[in-house]
Amino acid sequence: MKDVNYTQRLKARKKRALGKNLFINLLLLLPPLLCLAIIIMTALVTFSLSLFLIYFILPMFYTVDRRLRYDISGIGKRNFTYADGYKAFFTSSKGGIFGVIMAIFSAVALILLFYLIFSPTIEPLINCFPDASVVWKEANNLINQEQIDEAITLLQDNISFLIPPLTIFCGLVGFIPSLYVIFFAINNNLNNHYLATIVLPDIDKNISASQARNLSRTSFGALINLDRLKNSFLSNWPFYLIYSTIYGLLLYAFTFVKTDNVFVMEMIIFLAPTLSLFCGFFINYFCLLNDYAYLEENQNLVLERMPMNMRASIYQTYCNPHYVHGEESANRGCFVPAETYRDVHPFNSPFSTFAEQTPTPSPENDTPVTQDTTASSETTDEEPTGVVIDLSAEVKKTDTHKPNDQGKEEEQ
Repeated sequence: MKDVNYTQRLKARKKRALGKNLFINLLLLLPPLLCLAIIIMTALVTFSLSLFLIYFILPMFYTVDRRLRYDISGIGKRNFTYADGYKAFFTSSKGGIFGVIMAIFSAVALILLFYLIFSPTIEPLINCFPDASVVWKEANNLINQEQIDEAITLLQDNISFLIPPLTIFCGLVGFIPSLYVIFFAINNNLNNHYLATIVLPDIDKNISASQARNLSRTSFGALINLDRLKNSFLSNWPFYLIYSTIYGLLLYAFTFVKTDNVFVMEMIIFLAPTLSLFCGFFINYFCLLNDYAYLEENQNLVLERMPMNMRASIYQTYCNPHYVHGEESANRGCFVPAETYRDVHPFNSPFSTFAEQTPTPSPENDTPVTQDTTASSETTDEEPTGVVIDLSAEVKKTDTHKPNDQGKEEEQ
């Protein structure tokens, strides 16, 4: 259950992230978005080979993300630059933080799916435009008469009439994939990685970013996954609506563009979805801001829902001498509090005395029990209940004891 000051703290955290660094962060987001738009537009000419260049602009996106995280948590480098981003990407394992490869494959699969869904609407869309309808019918008649070359020539000469319906069709096919990639696929990866840095501070110094977000996704991140998605929708639905509106307006605007060049026509058809992506990533900055603030203020919810075996695993991992700590550890500390006596001994009574827990020597054994921790060979299978330290320096330890020796030891 959230405390009474939860809303005030959440608003204060968001307000701090919307402060004076906001303009600089959005300005730093501009160059990678321009490069991304160029890469997507040239993908048609390069047979999608240009998409591999996306990896080389990811450090610029990473720079903006690191600056946003600093505004939310106050941990990290305030003036994180492109140079720092490229150094982190190419000298350490930060390349998998966005999960871009899987996001691209997901987008391609969705595009193919929605192409199959909307393919029956091509002819009805063309019939909505009289000039395009006439050209389409004449081309179909020529194809039916097996006059393929004449049909191609007809379409090339009248390609400007087909731009409006084809633009709308491509927009319908690409809307859901673009919405999913921008606001859900990449955001989920970033949120899982951010939660991993809360539960295990400085986790990036120990494993790769992709391993960290996968660990969060499959373990402690799943504990609040539904709550996080619900909050994300309730907080960010206005931004989804803004993106949808911009997408629709751009599609409508490009239906009025005319050209007789086939190559330019292909660029125009894909220009509306590309510009929508450009605007969408700017809008997504504020969605990530809301998500990060939610994770910071609800980390106690993760701890409350975490099972004991997971708590023990996280605690042991963080306290492992081989775990590398840094600034995040200094600011956050261990996510799981130290174990109490009740956690370590869940079945022991806190009112039990030491005498009740100490085993009584067997009367059949005449050998007295010496108070020496070095006699490991004399131990049995019984569990130790304490540590007894011999403070007598004059007692001689032998394998067997005579009765008079026993009396001397007792007197001492």
